[in-house]
Amino acid sequence: MSRLNIVTKFRGLTRTRATLLPHNALSSTQVVSRTVVTCRRPDSTRSLCSPLSRSTPAQISRSYSATPYSTSSSPSSGGPNQHTYQNLCTPASIASSNFDLSRIHPSEHAQILRDFILVPEYLSPTEHDMLVEAATKKLKRALGKQVRYEDGHFDGVITRYRECSATDWGTVPESEATTMASSSLDTPTDTRGRTTPREIMHSIKQQFFPHHWNWVAPHILELESGKGGIKPHVDHLDASGEVVAGLCLGSTAIMELIHEDDPSKQFRVLLPKGCFYFQRDGVRYHYKHGIPILPEDHQFKGTVVPKEKRISIMLRNALEFSTHGKPPGYTAPGTQM
Repeated sequence: MSRLNIVTKFRGLTRTRATLLPHNALSSTQVVSRTVVTCRRPDSTRSLCSPLSRSTPAQISRSYSATPYSTSSSPSSGGPNQHTYQNLCTPASIASSNFDLSRIHPSEHAQILRDFILVPEYLSPTEHDMLVEAATKKLKRALGKQVRYEDGHFDGVITRYRECSATDWGTVPESEATTMASSSLDTPTDTRGRTTPREIMHSIKQQFFPHHWNWVAPHILELESGKGGIKPHVDHLDASGEVVAGLCLGSTAIMELIHEDDPSKQFRVLLPKGCFYFQRDGVRYHYKHGIPILPEDHQFKGTVVPKEKRISIMLRNALEFSTHGKPPGYTAPGTQM
């Protein structure tokens, strides 16, 4: 069986709606890991993505915002990360290795890469293993050591799974939050030594999203090796806001996304172990997402990827802080992933 190699080289991406810049349109190539990018939108059409390389909120704001970083940023303005969040996109090199957009018209590629952000190798091996151990313990405490995998979710979307909430992971004690906030102003994220699930959840919120948002409690979902899967669905619109984010643990997973109104429009994303990803806006509201249930369907660009035990830790922003809200007249049966 052939092996899929995850490439995390960086190249730029235009922020136009029609096309992506060809690779030879850029003068340099930089190899980076744990990379996410921002798309600047000046008057010129030469709007390029630049690497953040797990930069701190202060560094991101200083580099990509006209307003200098300030610790006294007004919550009503969204804080220093509002500009960064609005301009994030997945770089072309990660898209070429981790996205199969062959069934999406090229004119829509740039928008999909803006609405589905993927950061391979976001977690270090130590952080990954710590989260796997913590999630496993949390599941056992919540469900019991000998609990069996459930055959089907209450709405029929998930099969062969175990799940629980991790409410305490979503809150940071005041003393811990003060220490983390002060260190994150000028210290690179990957040198802070994230040693607890709460620290990782907190750093994700601080790095990628508006700081005034409230969040639903983190959700842990484990799929059984070889059997677990999730049918395509849209997450409940009454339960959370515009962002559905996740950490992929244990094994590589293939996510399939199918447009609700036009099933011929679909794409797949290769989610490597240790990655962070989130869907928002058009992808969150108009594409159903799932993990293929049958092992033979769990493939990417023609290569079957083994279905091993997978744990996902999901983060969703609270509905009242969503900037878009529900599309008019929209109803969806979805669940959670």
